[in-house]
Amino acid sequence: MKNKHIDLILHPVRLRIIQHLSREPATVHQLKEWMSDIPQATLYRHLTILKKDNLIYVVEEKRIRGAIERTFALEKEKPILSAEELKQMSGEEHLKMFMKFLSNVTGQTKNYLLSNPDLEKDPFGYNQLELHLTDSEVEELQKGMNDLLSKFTSSKPSVENQKVTLIQMLVPDPNETKGRDPN
Repeated sequence: MKNKHIDLILHPVRLRIIQHLSREPATVHQLKEWMSDIPQATLYRHLTILKKDNLIYVVEEKRIRGAIERTFALEKEKPILSAEELKQMSGEEHLKMFMKFLSNVTGQTKNYLLSNPDLEKDPFGYNQLELHLTDSEVEELQKGMNDLLSKFTSSKPSVENQKVTLIQMLVPDPNETKGRDPN
């Protein structure tokens, strides 16, 4: 299956924009702070592409010193990929999306680790945890992972459940940790 949306979102800059906007709406200035390595003109170009394809929209416009500041948000009524589109994707297409995701995570982690962080004080870490869950437990975990994680760590293998690998990472923004008081 060839999907135009997959090609649109697999671009590293657009994927990062989508990831940020999935948390909250943002202005170009806010996106630029989060993505300081991306030139502003490049950011505008990719926002235009996402807006043209109706993946994002303008939720607010403010006039600031003669210029218009727009706040962008993800289009909630039109998911980036529908459940049907996800179902129709081949394993190779899913792998391509996942590898792009890992590439972005790796880039973010690289930026953090090469910023000479204080690994004793910063909340940086990674972990791999295997869980054995039924389909309904997997669904429950997805809905409330923070509240439910401790409940599922004690699950044991059985014929009624499946093994699920959960990957967790905390990666502080190196720009925010540099100005932190060391005491």
